[in-house]
Amino acid sequence: MKYYPVNLDLHERRCVVVGGGQVAERKTLSLLEADAAVTIVSPSLTPRLADLVASGTILQVPALFQETHLSGASLVIAATNDLSVNRAVAQLCRKKGILVNVAAPPEESSFIVPSVVERGDLVIAVSTSGASPALSRSIRQELEKQYGPEYGLLLTRLAAVRKRLQVGVGSEKVRRQVLEAIIGSGVLELLRKGKFSEADGLIEELLNLHAGS
Repeated sequence: MKYYPVNLDLHERRCVVVGGGQVAERKTLSLLEADAAVTIVSPSLTPRLADLVASGTILQVPALFQETHLSGASLVIAATNDLSVNRAVAQLCRKKGILVNVAAPPEESSFIVPSVVERGDLVIAVSTSGASPALSRSIRQELEKQYGPEYGLLLTRLAAVRKRLQVGVGSEKVRRQVLEAIIGSGVLELLRKGKFSEADGLIEELLNLHAGS
């Protein structure tokens, strides 16, 4: 199957996780990283999920799954250890037009979750369209070595420079030249070495050189 790659904005959107085990915990933590409003449907929870409920970070419906639990959901994850329940969740979601990911059997899913490398706002996703999760993990591990935390630091600075350029520079061509000059300079290497003030100084030099700011 050919999937359409997309990044979803789940900020404060209701996401339902059916199940309270380790898989549900892992999925929940990923949703929380996207600032989703997570509701867990399960009579029992892992200690970590129970702590999240106790702190008010997530909500729990301490019951077996019912169709009414899908009300208002933007996205659903079926992560119980009962395949029939997972299938039932998936079928209802498809009927209601709700995106659903099924831990098992995965072919019931309407979307799959790729292996991800995150460096701040930089997200690198790897997918084999479900054909080989092991290969996805292997490639992700290679990318983790290649793209260190300095890329997240660079992206933060590029975003700040971009905002400045949008306000002070009318030419799109010049704005692009400035950003490309920063990316192609030694800023990344300075950030990798922890020389943050030198990196910021170089960015200012390039801004003055290319945009006269």
